Amino acid sequence: MLKAAGWILQLIGLALWLFGYFIGGHPNFINWNAFAPWWIANFLPNIESEVGIALMLASLVPMYWPRRSSLERQ
Repeated sequence: MLKAAGWILQLIGLALWLFGYFIGGHPNFINWNAFAPWWIANFLPNIESEVGIALMLASLVPMYWPRRSSLERQ
């Protein structure tokens, strides 16, 4: 169940990142040009792409968090 939620969150984040990357939208939440290399600033051009990447990273938690049964075996 958690893995399915993680995959759904991953797809939502990917769709939001693609929308922000190709369509454009609102200005950045973080000024990536001042804090990161140029390729990161190009990879995250607006707030939609930033939120999409954050959702994709957050989706890794439910997919790869160890289940309780695997912790009890150790």
